[in-house]
Amino acid sequence: MELLNRELADKPSADDLRLVRGRTIPDLVAEQLRDAILAGKFRAGERLVEQKLGARFGIGQPTVREALRELEHQGFVRKSANRGTYVTEFNQEDIRKNLEVRMALETLAVEKAARNITPEGETRLKTLFRDMEASIEHFDRADFHKADVAFHRMIWELSGNEYLCAALERVTFGLFAFMLVERTAHDDVMSHVAHQHRGILQAILTRDPKLAREGFIHYTSDFWKQHHKVDIE
Repeated sequence: MELLNRELADKPSADDLRLVRGRTIPDLVAEQLRDAILAGKFRAGERLVEQKLGARFGIGQPTVREALRELEHQGFVRKSANRGTYVTEFNQEDIRKNLEVRMALETLAVEKAARNITPEGETRLKTLFRDMEASIEHFDRADFHKADVAFHRMIWELSGNEYLCAALERVTFGLFAFMLVERTAHDDVMSHVAHQHRGILQAILTRDPKLAREGFIHYTSDFWKQHHKVDIE
């Protein structure tokens, strides 16, 4: 099913969207819009107009609105009161402020995860890391993003603190999406992210909260400093 994969040229019908069992139309629209954002078909800061998207998909605006709410939760779009919905855009100061909060919260989650990790949790983290590596080989930004988010969610869940999980969900997803937008197969960002996650995984598997904390800070700081010139240490 090619909804937006040909530069959004073909308009899918609602009947086409219903062909995938177990998926709602808003889910499918959100997925196709997400993939289009990752591919650079919508630019950072670009406004997404519900009426135009509804016409393009052959669906009603309430359905588009629901899809955009899901994308907002995932960090791909931001809603501005009385102005509309826009593809997530960060400047250097936005990144610095976001990371300031994220590092404080996720460092705590990593420490707790190292203390609480189970054999099942270890297996799950290793599987998700392998999924990230596999998506790099095929340059699949969507699958990479899914594995990246799931990897971090597993760490947060291992912390055993649902309030910490909820706070990190809110803070981090915009950055995860921003990091992948418009990447090409020729840059090394995805490979560096995989290197970062390998280091974080190894640090957590020491089961030593102090070593896990140090490893997470080192590898995460190194990535954002190298690729976005943001020093968060």
